Amino acid sequence: MEMVTRDLVSIVVPVYNSASYLTRCIDSLCSQSYPYLEIILVDDGSQDHSLEICRHAMESDPRIQVIHQENRGAAGARNAGMERMSGQWLLLIDGDDYIHRDMVRDLLKAARACHGQTAICGFERVYAASDAGSRENRAGKNGDGRLEEAGARREVHALSGPVWQGDLHEFSERMLLLLFRNLMLRTQSNKLYKTELIQKHHLRYPEGISINEDIWFCVRYLTFCERIACIPGSYLYYWQNTEGESLIGRYHPEGVESCFLLLAAMEEFLKAAGSSRRVRQEMDNEMLFHICGFAGHSYSRSGKGAGECLEEIRGLAERREMRALLSRIKPRGLKNQVACFLLRHRWCTAYHWLCMGVYGRWRPGRGIRPGQTAVQSGQGRQRRAWKSIGGNENQCQEACVMTETEKDAQVMVSISCITFNHEPYIARALDSFLMQKTSFPIEILVYDDASTDRTQEIIREYERKYPDVIKPYYQTENQYSKGKYNVEGFYNYPRAKGKYIAMCDGDDYWIDERKLQLQVDYMEAHPECAMCLHSARIETAEAAIQPLHIRPYRKDCQIPAEGVIDKPSNYPTASLLFRTEYTRDLQDYYYVSPVGDIPIQIHMASKGTVYYMDREMSVYRQGVSVSWSALMKQGDYKQNLIDHHNAMKVMYRGFSKETGGRYDRAIQRACRRMDFLTLLNVKEYDAVLAPSYRSFYRELDLRTRFFIRFERLLPGLYRGLRKLVFGKDRC
Repeated sequence: MEMVTRDLVSIVVPVYNSASYLTRCIDSLCSQSYPYLEIILVDDGSQDHSLEICRHAMESDPRIQVIHQENRGAAGARNAGMERMSGQWLLLIDGDDYIHRDMVRDLLKAARACHGQTAICGFERVYAASDAGSRENRAGKNGDGRLEEAGARREVHALSGPVWQGDLHEFSERMLLLLFRNLMLRTQSNKLYKTELIQKHHLRYPEGISINEDIWFCVRYLTFCERIACIPGSYLYYWQNTEGESLIGRYHPEGVESCFLLLAAMEEFLKAAGSSRRVRQEMDNEMLFHICGFAGHSYSRSGKGAGECLEEIRGLAERREMRALLSRIKPRGLKNQVACFLLRHRWCTAYHWLCMGVYGRWRPGRGIRPGQTAVQSGQGRQRRAWKSIGGNENQCQEACVMTETEKDAQVMVSISCITFNHEPYIARALDSFLMQKTSFPIEILVYDDASTDRTQEIIREYERKYPDVIKPYYQTENQYSKGKYNVEGFYNYPRAKGKYIAMCDGDDYWIDERKLQLQVDYMEAHPECAMCLHSARIETAEAAIQPLHIRPYRKDCQIPAEGVIDKPSNYPTASLLFRTEYTRDLQDYYYVSPVGDIPIQIHMASKGTVYYMDREMSVYRQGVSVSWSALMKQGDYKQNLIDHHNAMKVMYRGFSKETGGRYDRAIQRACRRMDFLTLLNVKEYDAVLAPSYRSFYRELDLRTRFFIRFERLLPGLYRGLRKLVFGKDRC
């Protein structure tokens, strides 16, 4: 049947050492009955001749594009292809799989028919035939255009009956559990995605995770769908190579962590779908079974000793997400009932010995002694191993250097702290970093911009106490005075080893010992999130009229990019935590900006989502003599503000150019807001109250608006009261 629509469908194929099967895959794509395709082959650093096959295919079909990159894993390859796609729809097919010739046509027809954002089909697991011979020579087509493998065994996962279609709530009630249990939800290649939805919500695969990343992406995508279609029959042929160990059969160190990522995504989906209590309880049981299964892999598929396995079980039982799951679940099935009872009561040793018996592969090991870090334990085991084979002490030291390198690679958060003449404050800032209670390592990158007081001396004292954590950079000449304002981008971001960077200037500090843990937990559960922030308290040496807190929003919320660019309240710099990878491509607009926090905020907003936690976890010191606000008041305050805002407008123009004008409306409003703030700060209230600025005025809090009106109508009385309260008339 001829399709009325001519929407372009992008097909992204991650390719890694798939030469034996790749031609079959490409042939099945090129022979689709729906011809309007864009086929993007992403070679992920293959070491066989997969890249040659891709390039040869590109020469024979103009619809094919080829991307070659260093190995980033399947998730990284899919993300690279998604960055390149230009179609209205997306299909993701692995390089060793192949598809029915009508797959694109039938999925697109179903999605269009119900005005949906996705369509799902069934699939077949195709197990390699045991006889030897060339797979390319054995493959052939059957009567309905399906590629066949001679002698291959098949396992079908598909729906029967007519096409199903419905809204998100109906899908969660009628199809979710069915598709989850028959594996159709857990496969990413059997779904047609709407690219508009992917771009709108910045959906990408979580890199660094090799298990559960496909179902995580599916669940995150479905959360934003309004209508969904499911078609009967199997269209995807999922190749199972029996010659080697399958991906699911290997040990994945991140397996349990990936389950918690999926749990968070599933909870958001169930909330968005308005799922019933029955569905929520059933899915909780599925997730608990999933988590406990991956926890058991440490016993059966890794070389970990009993002590290490027990520590993992204890960590699992204490984990916040696990405690929440155990507190609400009504366990079904013997495995879940036993696991829930033992872990809920923290009987970890009993659960550990049960796992030893069930999974049956105990590998002796000393484990980690109380008070000993994993790195120290690893060094001890490595030292014993070297000595057992006759290695000397020098070789032991060299082996431990490798462990230290691994330790650097495990750093989760790099704290970027910029200081200049912060002698009275820097110790408080460093103490607030060191008090953080986290389940991961951190590093503290302190950059001192040639302080002339005792700031460097204090930093050196802390460096001697914590040499593995505090990593200072002592500048000999002040760079700010030379026009190099954003020194983080020059000196701290490039040396950050953490997955995330947290900002805090040397005169501010943190007040919540779980700040980093809370932010990282959210970011890990939401790989599409580029930046996380929170509210802060203002600390000033003098009495003040304005509210003593910075609270941009009144509840936890996700902020659109336009809201980050044009915001009614500044974000506390000491609250920002963002992904290090996105600092590797900072553009000129960042480096020419007169401040560093705003360009990094809008840069992150253009890379992914931004999340606000309505929790006060840091302090902004107001009135510090070397602060930006104090420097602005030296000399002609109004002219300084105008010069600053003009420089910021140059920065915004550079950002607009870099993002192709995508956010120009928000940028224009942000520039007008800066004009309004200039007038407000120099107390030109007649202009502030002009109709052209009315929308900005209404966004001010009630207290500020009251004092503006008071000072404008009764300036003499206002100044007198200020002098009476504060002892002087401050601007």
